[in-house]
Amino acid sequence: MHEDLIRQLDEAVTEVFAVMLNLTCTSEPADLPLLPTPDPCVTASVLFSGPLEGRCCIQMEGRTATELTSNMMGMAPCEISVDLCADTAGELCNMIAGCWKKRHPKDLAASHLSCPIVNLGCCSHNADSFREDVTVLYRFDGHHLTLRLAFN
Repeated sequence: MHEDLIRQLDEAVTEVFAVMLNLTCTSEPADLPLLPTPDPCVTASVLFSGPLEGRCCIQMEGRTATELTSNMMGMAPCEISVDLCADTAGELCNMIAGCWKKRHPKDLAASHLSCPIVNLGCCSHNADSFREDVTVLYRFDGHHLTLRLAFN
């Protein structure tokens, strides 16, 4: 089951990064360490509700959030605020979750997505209540981020 989740998540990340950011983003082998959590850190999550219940959480260092925001907005890194980085992280999480969700049968894909929840800090969400939980490390242009997918 996890192999299918990871494949679908990889496809969603590849699509969103290519279309929205014109970047190539690849997953790393499972034996590599996951994202270290130095300050500052940006975390965004989106909740699924309906036939599919769960959460998609993205976490990245501040410099990674700045780079992604720069690519998405076409702005120089020195022009980017922390709030704009938070908005970008939330939007990326929302797009990846939606892209992942559409890869499911129509009844599951009908699930709703919440508005993104963004923290300037490490992921504090507890996925213990979810049946499935997968975390994947992704890399692009010398940057990295983690994505966590948890659902019932």
